Amino acid sequence: MDSRSEAKIQKEIRKRAFQHADELRQERQLRAKTQHTLAALQEVTGLQQPELESIAAAVKLSLQGPCDHFFSIKRQILITGGIFGSIFILSGLIALI
Repeated sequence: MDSRSEAKIQKEIRKRAFQHADELRQERQLRAKTQHTLAALQEVTGLQQPELESIAAAVKLSLQGPCDHFFSIKRQILITGGIFGSIFILSGLIALI
């Protein structure tokens, strides 16, 4: 390998390492913030930690919900292509008859 491509590789390695470290830091901050919220709620409400954690898990599940891809652009293009393809084939068959 020449030095230019090696320098590009090193630069990309550094870039990805810093991105990964930043993602991990953000995840840790979010988890810490959630734990602080649960601790504050425990003091205010008097609920125990396991109860609050089960509430948090239920909230996460309810907010995630099922993902509906029916209106995605990719799916619309595929359905439209299938419909037009079927019409094209049927019109060709009708023309043969």
